[in-house]
Amino acid sequence: MVLWNGNAVSTTQDKDGRHFVEQTQNYCWRGTSTGVDLDRNFGWEFGGKGSSSDPNDEEYRGEEAFSEPESKVFQDISADIAFDAFFSFHSGINHIYIPYSDTKSLQLKREPDNVQEMLSLASRLSRCSRYNYRYGTSHHLINYTADGTIFDYMAGIKKIPFSFTIELWGKQHHRPSCFDLFNPENRKLKEVVKSLHPLYINIIMYLSEWKSRNHQDLTNPNAEHPSLVLGYMLLGITIAVSLMVCLHRKWRNCPQLYHHHRIVSLKTLSSSFSAKNL
Repeated sequence: MVLWNGNAVSTTQDKDGRHFVEQTQNYCWRGTSTGVDLDRNFGWEFGGKGSSSDPNDEEYRGEEAFSEPESKVFQDISADIAFDAFFSFHSGINHIYIPYSDTKSLQLKREPDNVQEMLSLASRLSRCSRYNYRYGTSHHLINYTADGTIFDYMAGIKKIPFSFTIELWGKQHHRPSCFDLFNPENRKLKEVVKSLHPLYINIIMYLSEWKSRNHQDLTNPNAEHPSLVLGYMLLGITIAVSLMVCLHRKWRNCPQLYHHHRIVSLKTLSSSFSAKNL
């Protein structure tokens, strides 16, 4: 999972669940070692029918929202930093999902505020690699809802402008272990990873273009900068007036002008104005 704010990228993964899969060889397992599906454990429409209260169910949501340390990490990170984008990467099918995926949003036909920009980026990503990704809300692409997901939480609660779940890779499932559903064959792994690279490039390019269109500072969106336009205008006016006075008094009188007039200090022009004798 990746959070991006034009300057910093933060990533994390469920090492607990990964180790469980490696130790048990149960490649169909999708939760933590205690069976919690982290993508049902977040505080957005938590507890709906698009999840399960049964610890034996693969969509077990946990006892309460943010009951798992992995979920709390994202809660804390998104509280400290105002991110521009969030991407939750999965595998299993070539789909790109935009919020919202929960049961209540389906009933209300609820959409995020930034839905058109998200669809624009999803459209760009869908055709930038060799895979033909389908995109849209998950319940339009697959016939079920998902409650308490992380990307819905980032969009609905944290108001992150771009929030996606991307199923990076998938193929027709043939084996009982689920390994072929979620993972390319070893001999094809390098080729598959290379083919996914354009997705990452286009994500960064689109977000940078979006930031530029919205006149936001890429390094510090909250920083306030003084306007140089007014400063340049005043400087131009000052120079023009000085030249007019010089021409009026003849060039030989110009030295006298500087003894009796004050001009804008160039040293402080970019932030404030002050008078200085020259």
